[in-house]
Amino acid sequence: MKKILLVFLILLFVNGVVIAGNLSADEKTRVLYVGDVGVLLGPNIVASSFYYETKGYEVHIWCQPVLDELNASSDITVEHMTNWRALSEFPETPEEIAAKYDVVVLSDIEQEVLVLYPWERFRDSPMGPNRLVSICEYVRNGGGLAMIGGWESFTGRRGIGDWGNIPVEEALPIKCLDANDDRHEYPQGVHIETVMPGHPILKGIHWETCPVFTGYNRIIAKPDAKILAQVKEFGDPFLVVQKFGKGRSMAFASDISPHWGAGFQRWESYGKFFVQAVRWLSGKNSE
Repeated sequence: MKKILLVFLILLFVNGVVIAGNLSADEKTRVLYVGDVGVLLGPNIVASSFYYETKGYEVHIWCQPVLDELNASSDITVEHMTNWRALSEFPETPEEIAAKYDVVVLSDIEQEVLVLYPWERFRDSPMGPNRLVSICEYVRNGGGLAMIGGWESFTGRRGIGDWGNIPVEEALPIKCLDANDDRHEYPQGVHIETVMPGHPILKGIHWETCPVFTGYNRIIAKPDAKILAQVKEFGDPFLVVQKFGKGRSMAFASDISPHWGAGFQRWESYGKFFVQAVRWLSGKNSE
């Protein structure tokens, strides 16, 4: 009898693994990752007062390692959208966002990309729905939202991010710094220490082994938010989460790629962190 039961349990376990490893597209957590891209031009040649030429260009996807790690997970599928595509293609209503995605990640993208519309709609009045309001309502209705740090995130470099005092900030677990520039550059590096290591996003990750970050955005955690990790040297919030309405949101104060996150991107737990973050943001994790 015990042998029969053992065989049954083994078959059940194997079958469960097979089922989990072959989820349909509709059963997977659908992620939209917006930003973290740039066009590298050059070399640029100036031969005289009358001759200037650019030889070649390359589109660089700074977040490609994250995209690869998420796509490698059997329960997650991710679409990447460049900033210039987002201007015209980012969904316009909360319902449109929710119909396509369970989690939206915004990284190194200024808010103007999503509040404005392409040139062909500039002369329309109205131009269209306010997509910043749509993102906020999408989270309130049950969606997941993450903002990753960088020169165009939160307040950003010389205020270019400009995410403060707008509807998206309402859905985030932080307030953006009311300043011209919220970046703190530390070429010598700063360390990250966990405050809530048992949280599902951080569980099983040894953050004491994480390489240093060479900069981050200063952010202010909201009173009801949870600070999961902070900058060890200064006590500034680094990883903050909250539940907002029926949804969840996360703020990660540094970059996930060079230059701030150059070491982080090579860390062995880099992919595991983002997979766990997406699973929590999707709401499929009940904790």
